[in-house]
Amino acid sequence: MSEAPAAVPASNGTPVVEEAPGFKVFAGNLAYTTTDEGLKAFFAPLADDILTAQVIQRGTRSAGYGFVALKTASAADKAVELLHKKELDGREVIVEVAKPAELKDAEKKEKKAKRRAGRRGMKPVPGEVTEAEANGDAAKPADAAASTDAADKPKKKKKSKAKKAKAKVEEAVEGTAEAVTPKKKAPKKKAPAKPPRPAGEDPVGEPSKSVLFVANLGFNIDDAGLSALFTDADIPVVSARIVRRRWGQPRRSKGYGFVDVGSEEQQKKAIEALQGKELGGRQIAVKIAVNTPPEDDEAAPATEAAPVAA
Repeated sequence: MSEAPAAVPASNGTPVVEEAPGFKVFAGNLAYTTTDEGLKAFFAPLADDILTAQVIQRGTRSAGYGFVALKTASAADKAVELLHKKELDGREVIVEVAKPAELKDAEKKEKKAKRRAGRRGMKPVPGEVTEAEANGDAAKPADAAASTDAADKPKKKKKSKAKKAKAKVEEAVEGTAEAVTPKKKAPKKKAPAKPPRPAGEDPVGEPSKSVLFVANLGFNIDDAGLSALFTDADIPVVSARIVRRRWGQPRRSKGYGFVDVGSEEQQKKAIEALQGKELGGRQIAVKIAVNTPPEDDEAAPATEAAPVAA
């Protein structure tokens, strides 16, 4: 059996164990408050066989385990039998016979050798018998050469999962953007603006045989009010319409409109009865409307009429 340790703190804080004579017993799961004296008192049933009792320190703090050196191997076995899983300072202590230092070193070397041999692409040392060869599982020369060539080839770097996921997300976003974004429609060509008619100039077109132009109306006059103006004068009305602005809510009147009275005879009668009549504080003007000709062959005939002097 190995000898009991005596811990001396190293410069880097790692405990260094010095060997002491006797048979070593390991005491683990110690409370950080347990001292050397407390550990020795815990082993009181074997007080006559205790050589040393020491809690291992890591820097200035307990490492949570310690060693007790006993005189004989039988005393070490008895300590395990009596004290294993017993409570000390509120903790259940693990008591085991410590392994000899030589055995620990051998186990460490064996584990290290296994880790090195198990590494990917690790080549065996020339002349060394591998574990597989010892068990009769050695690879054939051709297989061995193939594995050696594979190990010598440079490894391709695999894309990380995060990069792959990012690439997929970007592709999905691009596809969604293409699907969602509607194709832009070609802008409609605007018709050229019609130049305004100079003031005082008669409109070009054919005089209407039934429609009258009524101007200087109040902005509060609507279609029904315009129609009532004519019917009150015993003039039949086919239709009456106030011309309104194209924008705004509600669309405001432009102060004029058109009335269809059905015939030229009624046109003359309406002009005689209503020309210059005051309506809402304004003197209205009643004139024969003119059907404006189309701008070109393709354009539809204008539905609005322009005024002309009676």
